[in-house]
Amino acid sequence: MARRGFTLVELLVVIAIIALLVGILLPVLASAREGSRAAVCQSNLRQIAIVCRSYADDHRGVGPAIGQPYAALPNWALVVQEATGRPGSGPSDLYSANSVLVCPTIRSVLGPDMQRTYAMNGTGHAGAPAFAGSAASGTRPALPPAPPDPDNYDDAARPAFIRFDLVQEPSGTVLLVDSAPGPQAPGSPPPTRTASIIDFRNDQHIAERLGLYHGRRDMFMGSRFDLSVGAYREPPWTWRRPLP
Repeated sequence: MARRGFTLVELLVVIAIIALLVGILLPVLASAREGSRAAVCQSNLRQIAIVCRSYADDHRGVGPAIGQPYAALPNWALVVQEATGRPGSGPSDLYSANSVLVCPTIRSVLGPDMQRTYAMNGTGHAGAPAFAGSAASGTRPALPPAPPDPDNYDDAARPAFIRFDLVQEPSGTVLLVDSAPGPQAPGSPPPTRTASIIDFRNDQHIAERLGLYHGRRDMFMGSRFDLSVGAYREPPWTWRRPLP
């Protein structure tokens, strides 16, 4: 007795079912992959915050340099690399594509050669003049007046530092966040590194330097001064308060 084969209609039905299953499974797999990457990013941010906190403990409450010297210790990113086992004293020695300074989600978007994808909060250390304060508005709290910034993270002659022990709300104040490359200009980081500083009083910094790569490219991760880590869609207004 001859064996009956698949008809064209049956074959098309099978192909349609397979295509449907693939369409269902691909988003699930992508979500699981992003969940794994996000977990690694959170772990990275916590480790970096711990290194910065330990550095402050060893230096009378003063953390590593926020900006200058960008290419040498005690720049915060290079302090982190040295503390996590990378020998050397400059970028060519200390930066690596395989380190806690690289978020795997951002690497998947910007490329495998990324060497740093996080930025330190430099609010209150940008050499800005006195801040007059602001009134409460809607969900925005009132911000008190503030004196001129005591230093400027871009001043090579006088590097800027955060006094960790004087941060008033460590559980609600961010230390590090995912960052974006920002526009290329003289003095910008190389393409393998995103912005290393963000000033939350600077709207241009928020628009250009905040790295919205998680979720549906609408979220960023941040580690706080109490070493906890969270996901955000936008920076809270209170982050505009200058850091000590």
